[in-house]
Amino acid sequence: MRKILSILIALGLVLGLSMMAVPVGAQPPPCATVTATVPPFCAGGGDEFTIITTSPVTLLAVNDKLSVEFGAGTTFGAFLAGDITVNAVNVDVTKVEKTGSKLVFPIPVGVAPLGVITIVIDKVVNPAVPGVYDLKLNYKLSCCEPVVFCTVEYTVVPATSTYGLFWDSSMTYNGIALGFVPPFKACGQDTYPGILIDPGKWANYVNFILMPTLVGCAGPCATHVDLTLNVTAAPAGANVTLSFNGTKYYPVVGTAFTVGNTTLGFNTTLNVSAAIHFDTVGDYQICLEAFCPPGSPSCTTGCDPTGYAVAEECWDIAVYQWKDAVKIPLFRKWNLISLPLVPLVVDQPIADQLAALPNASTLIKGVYYFDQCADEWLIYGNGQTSLTTMVDGVSYWVKVDYSHTDPLKAPGLPAGGLWVWGTEKPVPPNSPSAYAVCEGWDMVGFTGLTPMADGVYLWNWWPFVFAEYGAVFGWDPLIQSWWSFIPGMGGFPWNYQGEGYWISFAHDGMIYPP
Repeated sequence: MRKILSILIALGLVLGLSMMAVPVGAQPPPCATVTATVPPFCAGGGDEFTIITTSPVTLLAVNDKLSVEFGAGTTFGAFLAGDITVNAVNVDVTKVEKTGSKLVFPIPVGVAPLGVITIVIDKVVNPAVPGVYDLKLNYKLSCCEPVVFCTVEYTVVPATSTYGLFWDSSMTYNGIALGFVPPFKACGQDTYPGILIDPGKWANYVNFILMPTLVGCAGPCATHVDLTLNVTAAPAGANVTLSFNGTKYYPVVGTAFTVGNTTLGFNTTLNVSAAIHFDTVGDYQICLEAFCPPGSPSCTTGCDPTGYAVAEECWDIAVYQWKDAVKIPLFRKWNLISLPLVPLVVDQPIADQLAALPNASTLIKGVYYFDQCADEWLIYGNGQTSLTTMVDGVSYWVKVDYSHTDPLKAPGLPAGGLWVWGTEKPVPPNSPSAYAVCEGWDMVGFTGLTPMADGVYLWNWWPFVFAEYGAVFGWDPLIQSWWSFIPGMGGFPWNYQGEGYWISFAHDGMIYPP
């Protein structure tokens, strides 16, 4: 009877321990973390795994074991003392059982019976095939079936990164209404001597971004990749100049050339800034290639003996007639403006000229011009269509308002800007600019981007041949008020880009900008 009672007590302890290990209806918890010492887990590479979780059972029996099952295809190196630890206590590696991708080992003596468990396993050789794998951690009771501690997914990435090339032209004409401005412009008719890169004028800045599309464990070449650029163009004799990471290149169109090199790691993202100068309008194609140099050890099978491409991409671009861009700020209520550039398109409809201003149809309430020579007002907007285009050399009243839903209601708050496209001087064979004025008050503009004295711009009206007040009047849109200065008296300097003026002339004549 005593013997039967002992057996029943033993069975009760085992059943109690089993119930404690796996509560009824409970699901195995996820492992808190599983990490590599140097992430990511690399296909075919050796890694040290760190698994951290909370123990759902009490570590009691000396003969109890832990079981760690890795993804299919995982193998292991020869374990030495210290290669496997539980809470920093060494596992006896002579008692480690290896079965396929599974390891079973005894719990070392001295491990705390409850709480967080940190298991570190070195010399794990990952599957050769990249993918997502499951890791399962079990508690193997000496008396019973294993209890699942936790499961977690981990990703094995390719041994070599795959890279992609991306085009970023956001630096070109930043802030223009989306889709309005072509990304590239050409320098027209050799307006400027030689080939010049000038970020303030006619250079076009872009970024070629080389970045991993599939992250691997190492760069594709043992040392570096060569960055090769190829520009092709339909126009015969077209020239292209590039300033690539600070170095200028003068390629023959249609011939690839190397513009630099870089070392790639498994997570490299490389921004290559280039200033590109075109002298001819046309349709171009720019191709950029990241190319492993000849003899790269990473190129093992099926490779070109001269090297191999890591990434390559081509972009078709359109280059338009060269023109500068100037943004004229517009404020709520009244603005007195002029076009500081000569528009390339003659008699372009005013609606198209205003199209670069987002929401122009709701912001602009009217554009007004007084033609002194014809003694009439020309108006666009508010139901009026007598003003059909805006030209250089004269000024315009532009009335701007916000929609009733816009919280910015006070004067002095900018409503955006009007972009003007053109050239400082008429493009040959057009003649130099000349603007007619008539006796009385004329709305006069300033054409140019370089500040100059009023006596220089109005050189043929000196000495002072002005009527009425003998002053030039302008308008401050910030405070909605007039200002004035006497020509030739050292007052307000002539030319604030995009500003307009009222001047009373004593007789008819012409303005000939220098």
